[in-house]
This record gives sequence, structure tokens and C-alpha cells, in this order.
Amino acid sequence: MNINAVVTSKNALRSHGDHGVSSSRHLITAAAISITWMVVLCATFNPKWETNDDVAMSMVAHGYGIADYGSAHLFFSNVLWGVIVRSLPSINGILGYSVATMLSLTLAGAAIVYFLLRLAIRPIFTVLVLIVVFMRPTLFPQFTETAGLLAVGGVLGLLSYQRRGSVFDLVAACCLAFLAYLIRDLELALVAAVGLPLLPWRKLIALRSARLAAVGLAICLGGATVANVRAYSSPEWQTFRQQNFARAPLTDFDATKFILERPELMQRHGLSPNDVRLVSNWFFVDPRLSNPDLLRSLLSEIPPQAVIERNFASSLTAFSLPLGPNLLTLTLTGLALLIILLRPSLLAAWLICFAFMLGFALAGRSPPVRVCFPLFALLTTAAVTMQFRLPQWRRLLLAATLLVGSLFNAWHLIDEAAASDRTIALARHPEFVSPRSTFVWGDALPFESVFPVFTREYDVRSTRIYGFGVLTLAPFSVAVADEAANRGFLAQLQSNAGIPLIAKPAELALLSVYCMENFATPLQTSIATQAELWTVVNASCTSPADE
Repeated sequence: MNINAVVTSKNALRSHGDHGVSSSRHLITAAAISITWMVVLCATFNPKWETNDDVAMSMVAHGYGIADYGSAHLFFSNVLWGVIVRSLPSINGILGYSVATMLSLTLAGAAIVYFLLRLAIRPIFTVLVLIVVFMRPTLFPQFTETAGLLAVGGVLGLLSYQRRGSVFDLVAACCLAFLAYLIRDLELALVAAVGLPLLPWRKLIALRSARLAAVGLAICLGGATVANVRAYSSPEWQTFRQQNFARAPLTDFDATKFILERPELMQRHGLSPNDVRLVSNWFFVDPRLSNPDLLRSLLSEIPPQAVIERNFASSLTAFSLPLGPNLLTLTLTGLALLIILLRPSLLAAWLICFAFMLGFALAGRSPPVRVCFPLFALLTTAAVTMQFRLPQWRRLLLAATLLVGSLFNAWHLIDEAAASDRTIALARHPEFVSPRSTFVWGDALPFESVFPVFTREYDVRSTRIYGFGVLTLAPFSVAVADEAANRGFLAQLQSNAGIPLIAKPAELALLSVYCMENFATPLQTSIATQAELWTVVNASCTSPADE
């Protein structure tokens, strides 16, 4: 037997064994770091949802608040994610939606740390990345950010697979991408697009295992898409989706200003300026105003060229977003790393990111922080993986940048989290919980503080909210159930008893004009409950003679 062949075989076996031990060690280390991080933050502070979208989806999943009954139709996420959320048991009374979110964030953190370790990044650097990237999403979770961070883990997984050749890393990357798709499909697409220049696509395509994984992932994504389409194919959901698509330009993309500038257009459709402002402020309870055909007809008469020109003129304001408080640390850290590294692929990824932000602005909407945060997280994290073959002084500069960024982020967010805890304490008002529907207009109620991440199941069992928002006309909503039972908004508004309403002064002013225009009587209000952060008024549109 050839002695060289024997030696080579032994070396290969030893290398394979070392590879397996290294992978297991990295996995255990990453899990320990991410779990410890999550436990320490959640034990120190009371996490609060970043936006009321997650509050709404928790309500839908578990059948309280704005939802008349529990449903897997979370609308913003895939129905399969809704099934997963509803199947999770509550832990110490904490609702399944919150459990699923925090577990997903822990998984995303562990995945990013694991892949950084696999890419030969020192553990101390992974901890600094965790502080810079994950401190805000852990203290202020948001489902779009959660999906984006899972997608970031998927991109790093592909980088690790290309360098290490580990099938486990490849499968893990695909699983992360699939989970990100279930939570927020469009965010996965954005992260993947920004990550295009960062990945060695030619090498990946040349690998048979990568091609098989891509086919498998495509099949899973297709199956989830089919399941979601079927779940929303019923007539009541089709009606809701038509109304939702029709209202979006007014509520989300600032098309209201183009309609208000055309009095003849409103007059021709029998609308007043107040009617248009009401719809743009989530007032869908009047079927005449929320009619999808009416809204589409209004929008069809606005010249597209006028919209593009106006939005382009104001598009530069979108580039101030990265310097806002929620993105400042990521932006400055990422840009500093870009300057230190001077890598064309990283610069190309930054340009794609800014192109997306410009696209949002041209559509008439400032790019949301929740959409941009994972993109900047990817740019910052990917930069950390590019420190190979750098001179020692540049490596030290990179380390100093990460250290300064993590310290600044921690200092800023500790103050913000402490202030948030105080707000949550003020918002825990037992008078709000009532089996009778409370009418809440938009964000007049601070949902994120009233129903924080660790809201207990027994605290919300009797909460019933007729909400003015995206899901007002969804089939599972309290609004739809109350309207069907003749306890709707307009019916009770015109009764002597009136309605318990939480609304901002501007919204009450719009409602007062609506009462005058439609019922020839002013809005009557009196304070029913005064809390620290909101006021419940009793509102009615009845004349004194009717009382």
C-alpha cells in the first residue's frame, strides 16, 4: 500500500473530525451568547413593540382587542406563521405571538454569531455586533425587523458555506430564509437584493449542493405562497383585500394631497375635503367613503406625471432617515467600516440600499425604519466578515469602530428603554379593560405601551376594541362583528347613549365636521375616563331635541 496515500487519508479524516468539532463548538458558543443576551435584556427591561402592527397581529392570533376571535390570518405575515404562532403555548401567561417573536430574535442572533465564528471572526467581535445590531430589535421588537435579521443570518450562512463547504451551514441558511419569508416576505426580498453584491454567486451556482438547496427552498416558498393565497381566497377576504388596496395610496402614500388640490374632482364624486381627510385617517366605517370603486376612481384621475414630479422634488428628504435616532448608530458604524475596508462589493450593496430608499420616496412614502434597519444591519455585519488580509492597523481601526458603536448604542438605548418602562407603567390602566367595545381611532391609544411584549393572557381576556385602522374591515374584527349585530360606530354615534371613543383632537375635529355634513348636528363630547396617556370621551351626534 502507498504510504503517502495512507497519510493523506488519515489527514483528511483528522481534518473532517476537527471540522465537526469546530462546528459544534461554534454552535454551542453562539447559542450561549444569544440566549444570555436575550435573558439579560429581558430581565433588565420590559420590551415594548416598536409599532402597533405586532400588537394587532397578537390580538388577531389570540382573539382579543381588535379581534372578535382568534385566527391564523395575520394578514401582514404568511398564514403558516399564524398557524405556528397559534400552536405555541403561553409561557407564564405570555402570549404565543410574543414567545414566537422572542424565539425568532434569539435564533437570528445565534445564527449571526454562529456564522461570524465560522468565518473566523473573534468571539468578542461577535458580541460587539450583537450590541450594535440586536439591542434595539430585542428591546423594541418589530416583525419586519425580525424577518430582516433572519434574512441577514441567511446571507451570512451562504458566505460561510462558500468558505467552509459545510452542508449544515447551507441548510441553516435556507431555513432562516424560509422563516424570514413566513414572517415578512417582502423584507426577505429586500435583504436578498442588497446582499447580491456581497455573495460569490458564480461559485455558489457551480456547487451541486447549492443548486439542490435553491430548488428545495424555492419549493418551500412556493408551497407557503400557495397556502397563503388559498387562505385569503374566500369572498369576505377578497372584499377586504380590494378595499385595502384601494385605501393604501391615501393612508400610506400621501395621495390625499393630490385629491385635495382638485376641488372639481371631489365635487364630481360627491365628496367634501373632510371626507377625503377622514379616509386618509383610517375612517372606513362609512361604506360610502370606503367604497373601493370610489377610491380607485378618484386616484385614476390624478396624472401619474404630477405624482412622480412632486414626489421626486421631495425625495431627498428620504436620505435623512439614516441619521435619525433609530438608525444613527448602524449608519455611522457601517459607513466607517465601508471607509476602512474600501471594498467595491460593499459599496455596491450600499448603493442598492439607497436606491430602495429613493424608490420609497418616489412612491410618496418615507422609507420606514423597520424596513431599512435590517438592510443597514446587513451592511454593517457583512463588513465585519471582510477583515481578512487587512493590515494590522486597519484591523485595529475596525475593532475600535465596533467598540465605539456598541458603547454609543448601549448608552442611547438604555436611556430609551428606561423611559419606555416608565411609559408602560403609566399605561397599565385597569379601567381600559371592558367587555364593551371601546372605539379607538388610529394610534390615539398607545397600543405598544398598553399591550407590551410580555402582556399576560389573563390581562387581556376581556379587552374588546373597535379599532380604526388597517384591519377595521377584516372578517375577524370586532368592528365587523359589532356592525353585524347593529352595534356599529355610526348607529351608536347617533344614539343618545353615544360611544366610548379614544381619539386625538384633530380626529375629533374631523368627526365633528362629518356630523354636521351628514346629520346636521355638531359632535357632542364629554370626558368619560381620564388616564395618564389617553382620554376616553363619550361622543354622540344627536341634537338636544333628540335627547
